[in-house]
Amino acid sequence: MTTGSIGGHQATLEGPQETVAAVPTAARRDGPLACGERIRIAAILDTWIVSGPGRQLAALSNGLAERGADMTIVLFQRKGRPVSPFIAYLDRMGVPYRVIEQSGRFDSEELAKVGTVLTAIDPHIVQSHGYRPTAIVSLLRVRRWRKERPWTWLGYFHGATRQNAVDVGYNMLNDRLLRFADRVVVLSEEHKGWFRRLGDRVRIIHNAALVLPEEKEAVDISHLRAPNRVLIGVVARLSHEKGVDLLVEAIAKLRASGINAALVIAGDGDEKARLDAQISRLGIGPHVHYLGRISAVMGLYPQLDLLVIPSRPGSEGLPNVLLESIRAGTPVVATRVAAVPEVLTDPMAGIVVEPGSPDAIAQGVKIALKLCRGDEAAAARLEVLERFSIERRVERILALYTEVVAEKAGSGRPAARVAAGN
Repeated sequence: MTTGSIGGHQATLEGPQETVAAVPTAARRDGPLACGERIRIAAILDTWIVSGPGRQLAALSNGLAERGADMTIVLFQRKGRPVSPFIAYLDRMGVPYRVIEQSGRFDSEELAKVGTVLTAIDPHIVQSHGYRPTAIVSLLRVRRWRKERPWTWLGYFHGATRQNAVDVGYNMLNDRLLRFADRVVVLSEEHKGWFRRLGDRVRIIHNAALVLPEEKEAVDISHLRAPNRVLIGVVARLSHEKGVDLLVEAIAKLRASGINAALVIAGDGDEKARLDAQISRLGIGPHVHYLGRISAVMGLYPQLDLLVIPSRPGSEGLPNVLLESIRAGTPVVATRVAAVPEVLTDPMAGIVVEPGSPDAIAQGVKIALKLCRGDEAAAARLEVLERFSIERRVERILALYTEVVAEKAGSGRPAARVAAGN
C-alpha cells in the first residue's frame, strides 16, 4: 500500500502489490461476529463529481460510525489528473476512503487492485453503486466465490441514465448483474417492481434529507430579481431524461398566461445546444439564465421562488434535489416519477404533476405559488424532513446489515444461491 498526495490531498493509492499485513484486520470469519467486533462495509462508487449518491454515502458513513459500523468508500482516480472534487469532499467530511489509481480508461489491473483493497479492508459487506462497480463486484464474486466467500454483496440501484445507446447497454448489464447480489437496495416502490423476480431480496431504503456542509463559493442571483418576477429554478444534468426541455416550454406558457416567470438553470450536459435552440424558437431568451454546474446548491434554493423537477419516467430514484429544496424551505413542483409521490404525500409540501407534459408543469407552478407558502406549508415540509431523516436511513440500513451478517453466519453460505450457479 502506498500513501501519497493527489492535487494536494492525502490519498491512499492501491495496487496489486499490497499485502493484508499492511492493514490490521480481524480474523477471517466462519461464524457470527466476535464480541465487540464492528461491522465493516466497503462501498464502491465510480464518480468524479460530488454526486447525490456520493453525498448520501458520506453522510451514511458518518452516521454508521456512531452506531458500531465502519464504512470505507472505495473510489477511482485517473493517473495524472487533478484530484476529483469528490475526494476533496470526503476529506472535508472526514469520511474514510481508499483511492484506486487507474492507469487509463481501461486498466488491465483494475480488478486486481479492487480485490486487493477489499482484502485489506476485510469487509463483512461490499456495496456496489453504479454499473462499473456492479460489474467489478460480480467478477470478483465469481473469481473468489468457492474459495473464500468473504463478504455479502449489496447492490444499489439509484436510477438509470439513458442519454444514448451506450448508456442503455450499460444499464441493461447493470440490471442483469444485480440479480446475483445477495440484496438489491432501491429507492422507490416503482423500482422495487423492476426487480420483483428477486422477491424479498429487494429492499426499499430511501435517501435522506441531508444537512449539507457550507460551500466556499456562494451563488448569488440577486441581480435576477425584479418587481413581480417569479424566479423558477431547475438543478439537473442537461440530458433528455431530466426533462428540462419540458420546463422551458412550461415557462413560455406561463409567460403567455401573464406570469412574469424567469428560469434559472443549474447544470450542464449534452442537451444544452438543443435547449438553446428551443429557447430561441420560443422567444424567451432574456428570461432564461444558465448558472452551469454548481456545488453550492443549498445557497441557491432560498433565492428561488420555486424549484421544478421535470424528470421523465425511468431516470430517477429519489431525487436529492427534492429533499434539498424541502430542507431549504423552497416550494417545489415535481413530476410523478419513482419515489416523488412517496415523498410528497401532502400537496402543501410540494405539488406532484404528471410527467411529460409542459401544460401539467405550468399548472403545477400556478398551484404551488399559491398553496406551498405560509405556516401550514412549512409544517408539511418539516414532516417530510422527519420521515426522511439521516437517523432513519441509518437505522434501516443497520437493520439490513445485521440481517445479512447474521444470515451468512447462520447458514455458512450467501443468501443468493443463484450467484453460485445454483
